Amino acid sequence: MEGAGLEERLARLEGRVEELSKRVDDLRNDMNHRFAELSKRIDDLRSDVRRLEDRVESRFKWLMGTLITMWISMIAMLITIVL
Repeated sequence: MEGAGLEERLARLEGRVEELSKRVDDLRNDMNHRFAELSKRIDDLRSDVRRLEDRVESRFKWLMGTLITMWISMIAMLITIVL
């Protein structure tokens, strides 16, 4: 009798261990999926930032070109007035 109770308890424990193992595997798969999603979103964000940096750099170049042209025009106008 004692042996049958022990086997029954052992069978229940084995079932619970298998269930816990399945839950851990499911959790691991879910975490891997979420980390992959997060990695993709970070990559997308990086590409967006790079595009913004390119746009800012382009506008900065135009601004500097405009400022240099304005200063050259003002200096040429002052030279013309003085001479």
